[in-house]
Amino acid sequence: MIKAVLFDFDGTLADSSEGIFYTSTTVMKELGFPGPWETQALRRFIGPPLPDSFRAAFALDESKIDWAVDRYREIYKEVGPKGCHLYDGIEELVCYLKGKGIKVAVATNKNQPVVESCMEALPVARAFDLISGTIKGVQENKTAVIKNCIDRFGLKPEEILMVGDTNNDREGAESNGVHFCAAIWGFGYSTPNDYNGLYYAEKPLQVIETIKKLNGGNMIEKIETKNAPAAIGPYSQAVKVGNFIFASGQIPVDPATGAIVEGTTADQAKQCFKNIKAVLAEAGSDITKVFKATVFLKDMNDFVAVNEVYADAFKDSPVLPARSAVQVAKLPKDVNVEIEVIALV
Repeated sequence: MIKAVLFDFDGTLADSSEGIFYTSTTVMKELGFPGPWETQALRRFIGPPLPDSFRAAFALDESKIDWAVDRYREIYKEVGPKGCHLYDGIEELVCYLKGKGIKVAVATNKNQPVVESCMEALPVARAFDLISGTIKGVQENKTAVIKNCIDRFGLKPEEILMVGDTNNDREGAESNGVHFCAAIWGFGYSTPNDYNGLYYAEKPLQVIETIKKLNGGNMIEKIETKNAPAAIGPYSQAVKVGNFIFASGQIPVDPATGAIVEGTTADQAKQCFKNIKAVLAEAGSDITKVFKATVFLKDMNDFVAVNEVYADAFKDSPVLPARSAVQVAKLPKDVNVEIEVIALV
């Protein structure tokens, strides 16, 4: 079960190319190399540790690497946060994960103070449980950064998913035994063919599908709607598990007033089905996808009348659901009927 999702920053959470390109070219100009530099070379600064980027992008002499890295961080600290923009769908993805009780963290090769400054400028900052960047002499690469997240969350590696757009992210995840999902929307992987792995997402919200696959399709999702009576105890109106919807029993309560529907048992059964349909709609399903129903009656003498309502409710179903009908001594709020269903999404 995935309990935490780690996000790379550059090219995964945010498009930070504006600040990165400006900073890297400024440093090279100060070193006496005016360029111009091709975009492909500058893109090498997105993802890997800075020393590796200067080597790969500019073939910079080793004697100048340390100065270049320090100068880069000095400049980027000022301009970087202003040039970071969330990718479309990231905010919705983070909200979804938090709503499911899944922890979220940043795991990046950016220097710790710098990434903290960049995060402060983004609207999702407060939603993150942890920000883990590089710290000289402590955690200087993606493997160490991810290990820090594992330790601080106190989770098993198999309970964590790393989302990133480069092989550097992938290698850091694999070295820690953490699951990896390639972010195809970033800078490192342009198409699914660029990534030879099991899980990838072309858009941020597709990460949800990866989580569901890793959870065996069995991630429990709470279903809640104002168009049906609110739960009056420690239970959910319904839960979705994979492709199945398990709905709690519905009694004849009008959600608009909170009052029991007056009238015959048949009238109450009609309200039960109105409530059921509202819950199923919220879960992305409908009455025709119900495959099991249970009818609870206070008096079995009402079965014929309720059965007519039941038949009308399922008149459009290609296959009628399996059903049980039982008489019980008493139902919640002393109603005459309660109906529960199990359906497919």
